[in-house]
Amino acid sequence: MATSASDNALHLWRSRTIDAFARAEAVVDALSQKLNVSTKVDMLGAKIEAVRKAQPNTAVNEDKKKKIDQLLSKLSGVVPLRNDLVHSPMIIEKVGEHAFATFANPNLKCSFSTFKRVIPANQLQALAAKVTQVAESLEKC
Repeated sequence: MATSASDNALHLWRSRTIDAFARAEAVVDALSQKLNVSTKVDMLGAKIEAVRKAQPNTAVNEDKKKKIDQLLSKLSGVVPLRNDLVHSPMIIEKVGEHAFATFANPNLKCSFSTFKRVIPANQLQALAAKVTQVAESLEKC
């Protein structure tokens, strides 16, 4: 079966969104070092919380720390989406002329139901843009 343009767009924006999260995570790691945070965790959400709990220092003054915390709050709000994009196979569902990326994170399943995210390409594109913007803003801090 041939892949349609809408299928390709979903794959492209999933990839770009994952790349944006990777960039954001690298920035969070750099901020951890600036703030002398010793993180022994691998999960992005835990890294974000460790940086948010850190105190300002000579490398990151109080005003910068407030800005960092605001930006990290924005990033925290979309980390669950990152988890689904990374830890779930993407299944493309067609509804009429429209294609949607669906993700069923195995960590969110129970014996009675499943949880499935349904995301159109334009929303994946918007998510990639949001995470990229947050990462860029954090890089400036």
